[in-house]
Amino acid sequence: MTHHISAASAEAALSLCAADPDIRILRRVSSLNDFPLAEPKGGPVRKIAVIDTETTGTDPDRDEIIDIAVVIIAVDADGQIIDIERAGQALRDPGMPIPEAITRLTGITDAQVRDKVIDLDSLEAMIASADVRIAHNATFDVAFIERLLPGLAGAAWACSAQDMSWLDAGFDGAKLGHLLMQVGRFNTGHRAMADVISLIHLLAHRLADGSTVIGQILTNAERPSVRIEAVGAPFDKRSILKSRGYRWDPAARTWWAEVLDDEVESEMLWLQREVTPWGPTPRTRPLTWHERHR
Repeated sequence: MTHHISAASAEAALSLCAADPDIRILRRVSSLNDFPLAEPKGGPVRKIAVIDTETTGTDPDRDEIIDIAVVIIAVDADGQIIDIERAGQALRDPGMPIPEAITRLTGITDAQVRDKVIDLDSLEAMIASADVRIAHNATFDVAFIERLLPGLAGAAWACSAQDMSWLDAGFDGAKLGHLLMQVGRFNTGHRAMADVISLIHLLAHRLADGSTVIGQILTNAERPSVRIEAVGAPFDKRSILKSRGYRWDPAARTWWAEVLDDEVESEMLWLQREVTPWGPTPRTRPLTWHERHR
């Protein structure tokens, strides 16, 4: 037997559920055509390229992009998304078999990408047209994109995972799907465009203080900072470094952390007192969103 539920009945049921603190309602993300845009108020507008890639693996020196999606959005001075200007997605033949685990995750098969070629000039022009590029875990996407499109080297990037204090904003965790559910949405796809659409919904979310997620991310990402490297840190200091938020850079073979300009002096003193009291002196390097996430 088939039961039909009217829209009015469904909304009534949802209203009852919404009043129950033990029930959380999730709604599927909107399509780009139906995405709720804010009303323009005038003033400066930034073009943001929201980007996601699917690849054959995690090593940008060996693996290849197989799916890429880019959506250009317009964001006003209040951090509101006021327009979706352009959108594009393309599959790409990686020249190698797609690992079974990647096919299970993305649904992309060798047959789907066979002989698929991306117009790299058009793709680069589209991404370069934005003032800033945003990806979730941007370090991953930047490495693959700059290898594919070296003309984008040095472009400004922001990371929706790293350039946002999710815990301070009342969230827990930083995975895209989990964050999306915490703003009352869900998405069942794991292709590049599906992830971009999910991220756009998250970026538009208004926080308790009235600001938006994308507004806070842009403010944080645009602010200059300093990378401090614990050069020569003894092996037995790895736990104290990790607990303070330092990360291991396998290429440079050093522990490092990113701090604001006014925190450099105190952080240097901490390192020299707790980690390398007999030297060498910690190494510092200025960072902006043109160097960060590389």
